[in-house]
Amino acid sequence: MYFCFILFPYPMKRFFLFIALYFVFQSVYAMDSDSLQRPPVKGLMKISGTLTANKAGRVFLWESFGRNVVKLDSTMLTNGNFSFNEREIELGVYMIGLHENNMCPVILNPAEKEVDLQFASAKLETSMSSVNSKENQGWSIYIQQEPILLKAIKDAKVGAAKNPEKKAEFEAQLNLKEKELLNLQNKLIKENQGTHLARLLGWKQEPNKTDIKKYWDNVDFGDVSITRSRVLTDRIESFMRTFSKGSDSGFYSCIEVVVERAKANDAVLEFALNQMLVGFYESNMENVCLYIIDNYINGDACGDADLSNVVKSTAESIQKLSVGHVPPNIQLNNAQGQPADLLAMASTKKYTLVLFWSSYCEHCKGEAPEVKACWDAWNKKGFEIFGVSIDRNPDAWKAALAERGFSFPNVCGMKDFQSPVAKDYRVTRTPAFFLLNQKGEIVLKPKSIREVNAFLGKNLK
Repeated sequence: MYFCFILFPYPMKRFFLFIALYFVFQSVYAMDSDSLQRPPVKGLMKISGTLTANKAGRVFLWESFGRNVVKLDSTMLTNGNFSFNEREIELGVYMIGLHENNMCPVILNPAEKEVDLQFASAKLETSMSSVNSKENQGWSIYIQQEPILLKAIKDAKVGAAKNPEKKAEFEAQLNLKEKELLNLQNKLIKENQGTHLARLLGWKQEPNKTDIKKYWDNVDFGDVSITRSRVLTDRIESFMRTFSKGSDSGFYSCIEVVVERAKANDAVLEFALNQMLVGFYESNMENVCLYIIDNYINGDACGDADLSNVVKSTAESIQKLSVGHVPPNIQLNNAQGQPADLLAMASTKKYTLVLFWSSYCEHCKGEAPEVKACWDAWNKKGFEIFGVSIDRNPDAWKAALAERGFSFPNVCGMKDFQSPVAKDYRVTRTPAFFLLNQKGEIVLKPKSIREVNAFLGKNLK
């Protein structure tokens, strides 16, 4: 935007007014052309606290990105006290805890240079408080009440669906609990104005939940701190559920709306794409994943957005796990301590089933007789099973092998769903199946062993 100034004979006051207006227009134009690329809020912080129920051990600090966490730091717990070294923190929600099954979300705002937290019981999330952090004083109230209200809301929805004769009764209960949650949020927003807590709770609300054009009006996509919480992930899921009508074309339209909004900040756009990819993949909607990859990651629908290797890596891993592609190889020791190589074995068989399971999974235990029967029926005709347990306890794994009569090759990741092999295959529940041909390509991603039997009946004579 350019202006041509004529400096004669102009009254001086009007001239300076014109100059001021010029710079205003220039700054507005600059903001628009930069797509609101606001940098994250960062600053040095000191985090400390006490755990009443624990006197020793290690306390961990995790970064959170949607529903994922990444370990950031750890410190010793001494006589129930812990203190992390001062470090640079980016505004958002983090996790503090003893391990991944016992951690508590906390708000870390660099405006609060020192945060002291107290945990009054062994279950950290239900007992957190703070004496010096306004952010976490309100947040502790919210995270202790929100799960109770959300469960009541879910129960009311399920009750209405399963009991048509009592639908009105359950819907009244649903409205009551939804109103209680909204009142709690509004109360804490009013009491904590100007805080990150207030912004988070505002973003959680859906004031336009029936209007696709206005649904996102109360969310600031230019604020990168939204990626350091579950808010945007949960809102995207709700948006898809409400407006897609369950059809591919409906999902495509919803994806376009989210992408256009998220273009306000490249980091937020990347986060949204990554969350949608993972969400659709875990919902067994591979076709929608491939649509996102083709149009927004490999294509040009995101314009000039600078996508990092993180979302590209997610896209690549999902592509490798789609039908027609060769998945990551698995090279681990089997139950006898000997090396096992998935793709090497698959090259010697007509079909190989990669089976993810665990000793403690009841569904896996229920399907075990059918898995064994499938192997017995087809093994001599060129079929093999490559079992991958996600057990942490090697003794439990080996005991389950013997109990279920699994004599086919078996390896174990030893780290539950956090094991590298489970992450490579994006396994978040068991059992999970991948059927490979002799080239190592995925030919089927069945939901049950019955689908495997049916496929082999047609293709393995």
